[in-house]
Amino acid sequence: MRVFPVSLQDLCELFGVKGKLSKYNIEFNDLSLFFNKELLNQFKEYSIQDYLALYETLKTAQQIYLRDYNVDITSILSTSSLSLKIFRQIFLDTDIPVLKGTEDSFIRRGYFGGHTDYYKSYITKGKYYDINSLYPKAMCQPMPHKIIKKYNDMSHIKLNDFFGFALAEITTPKNILKPLLPYKHEGKTIYPTGSFIGVYFSEELKKIQSKGYQMKLIKGYEFSKISLFDKYVEHFYNKKKTAKGASRFIAKMHLNQLYGVFGRKQETLETINIYNKDLIKYLTTRIVKAVIHINEDISTILMLSNINSDILNELNSSLDTNLYNHRSEVKSNVALAAAVSAYGRIHMIDYILNNEVAYIDTDSVFTTHLLDESLIGKDLGLMKDELEGNIIEEAYFLGIKQYGYHYNDSVSQSNIMKSVFAGVPRDCLNFKEVTSIFEGEIITKNVPSRFYKCLKDLNISIKDIKIDISKNNDKILLNNDYIPMNIYNLNHELDNRSFFLKLKNRFILLIKRYFK
Repeated sequence: MRVFPVSLQDLCELFGVKGKLSKYNIEFNDLSLFFNKELLNQFKEYSIQDYLALYETLKTAQQIYLRDYNVDITSILSTSSLSLKIFRQIFLDTDIPVLKGTEDSFIRRGYFGGHTDYYKSYITKGKYYDINSLYPKAMCQPMPHKIIKKYNDMSHIKLNDFFGFALAEITTPKNILKPLLPYKHEGKTIYPTGSFIGVYFSEELKKIQSKGYQMKLIKGYEFSKISLFDKYVEHFYNKKKTAKGASRFIAKMHLNQLYGVFGRKQETLETINIYNKDLIKYLTTRIVKAVIHINEDISTILMLSNINSDILNELNSSLDTNLYNHRSEVKSNVALAAAVSAYGRIHMIDYILNNEVAYIDTDSVFTTHLLDESLIGKDLGLMKDELEGNIIEEAYFLGIKQYGYHYNDSVSQSNIMKSVFAGVPRDCLNFKEVTSIFEGEIITKNVPSRFYKCLKDLNISIKDIKIDISKNNDKILLNNDYIPMNIYNLNHELDNRSFFLKLKNRFILLIKRYFK
């Protein structure tokens, strides 16, 4: 699953292997099946067909990877590591630097995901467009390679002459309705208005400066430029356009999975079993992420096998500079991952501003504006019409990953309903339910047989759960437009919460003293 992230049935179909012969029976979830001979036999037959299907599929995949890329898939642990192995063996012709801890820590602050935001609550006669391979397109842009210089003061540096990552003070244009620059606030990525400070890729700053943003560079790292991924992207994109079945699946998968491996954190975890009597020794001499108590005598601990700058910052203590600037055991370079994701957001900016966009989700837009024919096609970076000419009759957008729409399909002559709400299966809501949620109601959905893993006791539990779906209230809705969040107001609210929390704690302390 970590290498080929699709269901086993889909994997069998892609690789032309005889797949599952029967569906999973939820009665298998209960251990009582071991006391039911007929059910146990069904479980055995189901398990055997699963094993055979998985084996034949992976054997076929192994043959393809050995033949085409000389890669043994049993030597890798994930799709991204498989992509990296192919890239390094066939397409990489230069060294990629591994960043020091201080460099990684600084640049990682400028590593954001795709641009996802919502601007209107309701549209009619809409279109749904999607970019052809947004991140592969971004990977073909100039990439940061080697650090040329570190600047502790960038007051004299012109942005147009700089290529790299900079800490900058940002001021958005007044009355902007579709903010363009991401910002991390209370663990979430938002697109705010106002003034704020953050680390950003120079090319993204140049783009938003042309759209009216003002900025003051503070400090940063300047990089040399390199064309790094062009041959890799060209190979897999051409294969994706012409291939079918397994070959097309492999090409599409590797197009989208390579860049993320460069964003891996530089810390690695080591898992060891210890006697409980020795636990205090490890807790006082190691950085322990988790302790799993197995029994009265033994525990399993997850600890960092190397220390990165993020952890050192958390320690809040003076440590040797050489340790702080260590070279990580993890071969990653967050500058590459941050640059690719930034180029992806840059590519979407003109679509957001120049069209009546109601919602954007990384590489797709919902809009009431028909795109120019020159922007639509099969080439890398062009748009495709996801509904193949059909028009959205009505659509509601309630927040990030919260929307629903319906359209009349010209082929089947039927009304098709689509919905996306985080936490529940796609398309499980009808349009009446979506409308009810928008009007403030809470809709409850049953999600059967959800699997949960627990590191505390190393068990997997299977539960039938109920999920309450309600409207996102992060933004103010004025008529049909969502008003973007203002960073000053957010911080002011945070200050107020902090003040009342201190007041509450002080009150509790006084009460305790009184009764004592």
